[in-house]
Amino acid sequence: MAKDKIGKSITNKHLHARTTFLYQAATYLTLQASSDTAKADDTSEKASKRGHSGLALQLVSHLRTVSLKGQTRLSAKLKRSMCKACNSILVLGRTSTCSVENGSKDGKKPWADVMVVECNMCGSRKRYPVGAVRQNRKTYR
Repeated sequence: MAKDKIGKSITNKHLHARTTFLYQAATYLTLQASSDTAKADDTSEKASKRGHSGLALQLVSHLRTVSLKGQTRLSAKLKRSMCKACNSILVLGRTSTCSVENGSKDGKKPWADVMVVECNMCGSRKRYPVGAVRQNRKTYR
């Protein structure tokens, strides 16, 4: 008799749970701070001027550290919702702005569209291709 096969489970489940909690807490604090900018008890002066929670910035920084040290991959959706420069959560319309640019001559190439997300706190810009088909990883080609 052969052993029953165990279904796939998440490796480092405790790290996954920790990063998920840190992301949810940072998002909650960012949304609270951006909706209620009258509070002056934020830890960072720069963050409080623009309606960001200093604690949320610290949680995102901690989230990055946990994922790097534990060598766990963050999903692309999660990585795209955090600013690499200032560790803020990017919420469209509140903490970031989004626009679509086409750098081709006269915008004739529709596959050259690029979505630009700009952080309102530090001014850094992230550029993502829109509509382009991603190439598979080298191991899957």
